[in-house]
Amino acid sequence: MRTLKIAIVASLTLTIAACSVFKKNKTTPTPPTPPSTTVGATSSIPDPAPAKKSKNGVIAPGTEELTAIQATYKEVTLQTLTNGYTIYTGACTNCHDAMNIHTRTTEQWQNIIDDMAPRANLTETQKDAVYKYVLAIKATQHK
Repeated sequence: MRTLKIAIVASLTLTIAACSVFKKNKTTPTPPTPPSTTVGATSSIPDPAPAKKSKNGVIAPGTEELTAIQATYKEVTLQTLTNGYTIYTGACTNCHDAMNIHTRTTEQWQNIIDDMAPRANLTETQKDAVYKYVLAIKATQHK
């Protein structure tokens, strides 16, 4: 039994190491940084242009996504969504391509994030940011 455990741990370690080496050799574009927006404040700064729609739903969050997620989670800020986007397009895609956000239910996303967070060394706050980002995109971007 001990040998089996050692073999599993060794296999997982090699898989993670191989994934890291493979990803370092890939060239990935730097995601665009969304503009800062203060919700509820009066300002002469216009809202940012609508985000470009994406086939797989991976876009930088803006005011539309913030408004959509705040209907359910009032405490969410644009910074939270931006953090989720940064993690999703960084830590999550270090080992695999971005998943199509629209092809999974919110429950499936919660399970995926819960499963993958330890592998990506995400904190609870980071997990929550990724989940809220995914929910915001699902609420605003349609297939």
